[in-house]
Amino acid sequence: MEGLERFEGTSVHYWASPIEARLCAGQGVTLVGGGNSAGQAAVFLAGHAQRVTILVRRPLAETMSRYLIERISSRPNIDVIEGVEIAGLDGQGHSLNAISWRRNGSAQENRLRTSQLFLFIGADPNTDWLAATGVKLNSRGFVLTGGEVAADRLPLESSRSGIFAVGDVRSGSVKRVAAAAGDGAQVVASIHAFLARQKEPENA
Repeated sequence: MEGLERFEGTSVHYWASPIEARLCAGQGVTLVGGGNSAGQAAVFLAGHAQRVTILVRRPLAETMSRYLIERISSRPNIDVIEGVEIAGLDGQGHSLNAISWRRNGSAQENRLRTSQLFLFIGADPNTDWLAATGVKLNSRGFVLTGGEVAADRLPLESSRSGIFAVGDVRSGSVKRVAAAAGDGAQVVASIHAFLARQKEPENA
């Protein structure tokens, strides 16, 4: 996305906390993404921003829970534009003031004034380097763990014995901070179990 790095940290966000909500007060903002996290963020931001525009590549009915779609539909200051993608960002210095978007498969660009951009489109895991280690990944590059690998694997243990994966990089994780913290707590028990297994032959 042209111009993205220029506005990161000031006008481009990957989450929607009360801090970002205050930045949006009385302004028009844009959110990209059609999953449940995007829907929750849009409803939250609509309580602070003058207008929230959601841009998605596919119909919301294909990617978002019905209850969230209904909540979005009930908010008069949320607009949904389906079948589109962002073409570029524009602004002064590090302050965003507009984005360009186009219909899927079209070269014609449309301009939308916006002060803040929220990206809820997921991310590609930085796991390419694991390919040489023998750690098995799923088709999207997330680390397979536990029963996804073998029946005798400990929870959160990868295909390499003694190597564990937690948080967003793990296949099947819900990609939320609270869940990642839970993985961090759970993996301690698995590590203790792994170390206990290593001692068993010595005690036999």
